[in-house]
Amino acid sequence: MCVDKCHAKFQCDVILIQALFKALGLNEVDFKFGLTKVFFRPGKFAEFDQIMKSDPEHLAWLIKKVQKWLIGMRWRKVQWCGLSVIKCEFLAIQACSVFTANVM
Repeated sequence: MCVDKCHAKFQCDVILIQALFKALGLNEVDFKFGLTKVFFRPGKFAEFDQIMKSDPEHLAWLIKKVQKWLIGMRWRKVQWCGLSVIKCEFLAIQACSVFTANVM
């Protein structure tokens, strides 16, 4: 149980960091996730650090961009779940009709 909670927390942290990096314009080839750290390509961390130390207005814009990305990601996840439910329902109806046809 604890392992599941820790894994879920790690996934939430990774998603938040990915949103931040997307907002900063970093590509997925510019960084890699380790178990406890994020590894950057040479020169990318300095660019990231410079952006994070910029003016407050830019940081407010950055926060809005991260929030927008997170909302979009959640919306895509909701859409995927909805499609999965529809597919499962369709498969269940198909299985019932096959079972009914075989019984009769």
